Amino acid sequence: MADAIIYLIISLLISLIFIILGIRQYMAEKPVTINTGEKPPREDELTDVTEWNHRHGRNFIIFGCALFITLLIFGYFIEKLDGVMLQVVIFVIALFAEIAWVEFEHNVMKKKMIKDSHSQ
Repeated sequence: MADAIIYLIISLLISLIFIILGIRQYMAEKPVTINTGEKPPREDELTDVTEWNHRHGRNFIIFGCALFITLLIFGYFIEKLDGVMLQVVIFVIALFAEIAWVEFEHNVMKKKMIKDSHSQ
């Protein structure tokens, strides 16, 4: 039981990192990015800074919640079922799908909201 509680707490803390990051980005006044080393666009390059930040923030909040749910489901099934290798493969696929979704959403936002991307 103690191991399940520790796993739950660690899962929550990891997910909270992304949720807090999303809240901070949602409330930011200057343009934000997904923290991949990419420089955020300048304010004059964006069609709407507030919408840019809100969409980034929402994406990270959704990602944090989805990550927590994924970790909960994985933790539950790892305890209850056999076939750990299959569960790990499914977990990794789900995790990469969530990360790919965040990246996809970011690229869609760049195409829609950065003024210079329309002329390239």
